[in-house]
Amino acid sequence: MFRKMVRMTKNKEKVFNEIMNSSVPLTAYEVSRALPGMSLTTVYRALDYLSKNGYIKSFSLGEFTYYYSAATHRHFFRCSKCGRLFPIEDCYMEDYEREISKRYGFEIEEHFILFSGLCQECREKLE
Repeated sequence: MFRKMVRMTKNKEKVFNEIMNSSVPLTAYEVSRALPGMSLTTVYRALDYLSKNGYIKSFSLGEFTYYYSAATHRHFFRCSKCGRLFPIEDCYMEDYEREISKRYGFEIEEHFILFSGLCQECREKLE
């Protein structure tokens, strides 16, 4: 999953802990806001290191890149109105993965699912 932890700088550890303690993916700006005194440039460098070394994963959505723990298997829902991300802990993809592997001869290593739509709060505001 991820490589053996090597000695990290305090800044990298702080960024890593911020990502690990979040239930939803975070942007570099969100990490920077949560770590006062750390420049956005330092956050980007730490995120780049952590991502390249397999400690965290990322995905891009529009103009933003979101970072999340590589140690967990999660799916997410993004509200198309307010932009918030919600974790979805359930995964029903194992049977589908086996079928895809069998049918197409793929060896699937992982998958990532991002649902999009209106969250409950935004739906209620429309009613």
